[in-house]
Amino acid sequence: MDNKTIKKLIQNYDTAELQELILAIVSKNPSAQQALLKYCQKKGKTLKPEDYATVIINRLENHWTRASEIIDEFNEYGGGPEEEEEIACDELEKMTELLETEEIPWEPRKELLEEVLDFIRMDNSGFSDMLTDVVRSMCRTKEEKIYLADLLSQSKGYYGNWASEIYRACGEDKKYLESKKANLRYSWDYLELARYYEKHRDSKQALQIVQEGFQKLDGRLDEIYQYLFRYYVKHDDRKALEELYRDAAKKRMDQDTITELMHGYYKEKGEYENQKAALLKLLSCSNTAELYKLYQKCRQELTKEDFAKEEKGILKTIRERNLSAYFDILLDKNETKEVMDYIRHPGQYGGWGIDKGHYFTKRLSAQYPKEIVELYWKETASYVNMGKEANYARAVSVLKEIRQIMRSNHWTDEWKARYQAFLEEHRRKKLLLKLLEGFKA
Repeated sequence: MDNKTIKKLIQNYDTAELQELILAIVSKNPSAQQALLKYCQKKGKTLKPEDYATVIINRLENHWTRASEIIDEFNEYGGGPEEEEEIACDELEKMTELLETEEIPWEPRKELLEEVLDFIRMDNSGFSDMLTDVVRSMCRTKEEKIYLADLLSQSKGYYGNWASEIYRACGEDKKYLESKKANLRYSWDYLELARYYEKHRDSKQALQIVQEGFQKLDGRLDEIYQYLFRYYVKHDDRKALEELYRDAAKKRMDQDTITELMHGYYKEKGEYENQKAALLKLLSCSNTAELYKLYQKCRQELTKEDFAKEEKGILKTIRERNLSAYFDILLDKNETKEVMDYIRHPGQYGGWGIDKGHYFTKRLSAQYPKEIVELYWKETASYVNMGKEANYARAVSVLKEIRQIMRSNHWTDEWKARYQAFLEEHRRKKLLLKLLEGFKA
């Protein structure tokens, strides 16, 4: 029914009858009710303030009713249909917009706040972030934010820390300390509390908090090591530094961080033996990606005699932890046999894939051209046998490398003969031949 027809029909009714008609429509259709409220909001200047507030409150509650029904189901099943997710997200966004742009009395906001928090605590719907945005938008004044923090402080973990943030932002130091101390779970929690004490010129209490974190925590400790290291160095507390290093070794977490810090400390102090011990320790505890650089550092920092004595053990450690870094070092030393043996027979060494992207064979092709060419022909055949366009494209890429090596070694006739044999063998693979159309033998 078009608008012209609707206007013609409603002209037959007086005001009371139209009101009755509207009531009948909106009572049976939530969408119609929301449309009426939206219309009234647009005509806000013609409404009394209390009536306009009623419109906004009802719009807010209607958005929440529709969103919460979906979120409730998602909480029960840990998710749901994508189309329903989009509807709930749209309703929550509209709630946030209303809360941020309209003046809504605290009492209805407060009542809705507690409902939304119950859904957040369930935390199984996938909507927690958006619900959190809604909650943030609900609380504007300092008193309202503290009320929210008081509710959140009843929980531990993330929500307990959220309460702490609110207390601190509102200048509620006593409540902040109580909440933060009740939610010390990770290193950054201890460090945040330490920074609070530092800001209030209580470095002793800050140190005590970080030391407590070091003793209690079993997770990542690199930032705690850094804090304590800087503090002890600043206060020239050698004994505390050595105790920290010994105690850290017992925890076996983030050994690379504290060992690297101590290595730098000993180096700056000119304590060669301690510097050497820390450097050698780094080989066994650092990130494997750093091993190549550490080998070079050993060459630079150790005396010639010490490096000659330690190199075998250094290389053994690197080989066990990062074979690629070990092979890089061998190629730097022009010791190629072990690398080539591995690449030709990787299975017997218990590993595959180290030559990804021909990382090593490209560097070995000048010294072992025949061996590399044969490996590449096998690789080409393997790709072709797997079929599909992507594998054919990889085969063509390897053929280009074969051609380059054979031409550079003046094996032109052999290349042409083997390439023609390759084409003949795969003459029925039309997709492969199509990819080779621009390939010049």
